[in-house]
Amino acid sequence: MNHCDELNNVLTFFPDAIRSCCILGNIGPVYFKDYDGNIKHFDFNLLKAKKKKFYEDLQNGNFNDLPCENCIYIKEKSENNKYSEQFELIYLNNWTQCNCGCYYCDRLSYSKGKITTRKVKSEYYDILPIMKGLYKNNLLNKDKLRVVFHGGDLSVLKEFEPLVKLFLKEGINKIDFSSNNIIYQPIISKCLKKKIASLNMALDAGTRETYKKIKKVDKFDNVVKNLKKYVKEANSDDPEINVKYIILKGMNDNETEIRKFIELMVGIGIKRVSLHIEHRYAIDLFEEKVPLPENYKKLVSLFFSLCKENSLYFDKPDDVMNYILTK
Repeated sequence: MNHCDELNNVLTFFPDAIRSCCILGNIGPVYFKDYDGNIKHFDFNLLKAKKKKFYEDLQNGNFNDLPCENCIYIKEKSENNKYSEQFELIYLNNWTQCNCGCYYCDRLSYSKGKITTRKVKSEYYDILPIMKGLYKNNLLNKDKLRVVFHGGDLSVLKEFEPLVKLFLKEGINKIDFSSNNIIYQPIISKCLKKKIASLNMALDAGTRETYKKIKKVDKFDNVVKNLKKYVKEANSDDPEINVKYIILKGMNDNETEIRKFIELMVGIGIKRVSLHIEHRYAIDLFEEKVPLPENYKKLVSLFFSLCKENSLYFDKPDDVMNYILTK
């Protein structure tokens, strides 16, 4: 019989659908399509029934109504894999408004690149009433619950702080914040200090000029200032703050920018960094649809070498990075 941890544990809120998975191009089963935002129309009993039906179909290898066939996350069920009505991992991705305009961001397909500078409601639906309903209906495993904020940027979402306060009240296990850090959020500092949160961002630059080209806003100094504040207030030798450098062809794919980035991270006190290739370009590289730029192997090697020299923790190279390093 089959089992899938994603189907058993995960609930993902997208702008146009509420579904199980947040992986593999979002191909997992859909619980609700085009939810209208009226909490009276959100059927928690139907959510439970659909999840059970999806899981039973998966167990029995019935993929007629389940878009999961051949998924790499399906495994043989063992005695440790038990079905649960409760979710352990929630992805919040129900809004697309943001106060910067990274040209590579997936949200552009929804927002057409519009930049938002004030707090707003999601243009799709509010998530707070749903989260309260999930708690009320005992559909969340409070001992293990992890919530991941994606978006959009959380700093422009009106519901952001009320959501975090709800999670804190209910005794959340872990919150992963993803933010551009243009606007400082005291409640993020509070969670970092309590050691129940991580903060993730893509800076993609070591200089103000390059940042401005990529993000379409001149907020580099704000971000650096706020990162310093988060590091200081986390009051930890290793605050769980991870800063990404996404290599973007013709933008930041040069040795000078990478050196400036690492130098900046060391100066701020960031201990965790990660390196990525812009995801659409990475797929093309991995599938050999485009030739590998001559300098990429050198840049990837340089990044990891500088991390080691400066005692920075970095994610292990993923498949794309390993592909580049071995070419």
